[in-house]
Amino acid sequence: MSIDRKRKYVESAQTAFEEWLRCRGGDPKEPETAYERQEFGDALCSEGKVREAIIQYRKAVEMEGDNPNYHTRLGDAYAYSEMSTKAVAEYRKAIKISPRRAEPHYSLAEIYRRCGKWTAAVAEYRKATEYNAMNPFYRYKLGTALWHIGLRDEAVIQLEMAVQIAPTDGFYHFCLGDMYAQMGRLGDAIIEMQQATIFSPRDAYYSFRLGLLYAHASYFTDAIAALKRAIQLNPQERVYHAVLADVYREIGNVERAEVHLAYAQQMDQFDAANLAVLKRQAEV
Repeated sequence: MSIDRKRKYVESAQTAFEEWLRCRGGDPKEPETAYERQEFGDALCSEGKVREAIIQYRKAVEMEGDNPNYHTRLGDAYAYSEMSTKAVAEYRKAIKISPRRAEPHYSLAEIYRRCGKWTAAVAEYRKATEYNAMNPFYRYKLGTALWHIGLRDEAVIQLEMAVQIAPTDGFYHFCLGDMYAQMGRLGDAIIEMQQATIFSPRDAYYSFRLGLLYAHASYFTDAIAALKRAIQLNPQERVYHAVLADVYREIGNVERAEVHLAYAQQMDQFDAANLAVLKRQAEV
């Protein structure tokens, strides 16, 4: 970064900080604490001003370098700005200060995952779940990473635990159901997908995937009901119409099949490819 550009960021951040203090009823000239720097950095991030936020987080680290939270915040800002090397350095500093703090392990795992270092990512996700065992999202991330490296049974265990921790969150039921489906555990997949639709009744895709599973199990009446629900929630999704047309054809209702086939014929190549993948997954 050029000196002029760096000066611009610094001045912009300082001006915004002073305005922020005024809004909080403070004196812009009062001493700034590390916590205030972090707090303002968070506000800047929420506005998409990550570069300016980095300046605030750096100052917080300079003021209290033994606080792992400030290093983690700075690392997150670096990661968002695609400065992975700097992000990793900050996460490692946070971990060195507080080895049993889950957040920097999770953030470090995310960096490794994005870089394709799946084994390293799994190791850090494991630590995050060890130090924050009741965080279902950490277990979901560990599960998906384990799945990626082929440890499917262990991946399922992590998603099952996520569901136990957050039993009314449709997302985790859906993810577990999807894993079950890909493992050929059709009955278990249907149960979890049912739960996903119960706890996320406005999610059209969950209803669609449930309908796809019902169809694969030859529960055609249930499949039609689930697919109709998906179309009701998202009537413009042509893939939903295509699957419903297939189900109607399967039971011999050609007239209804033709109605939905008319929508399905408008599918583009992306829709067709997506449908082919979903059908393959349902048939595993």
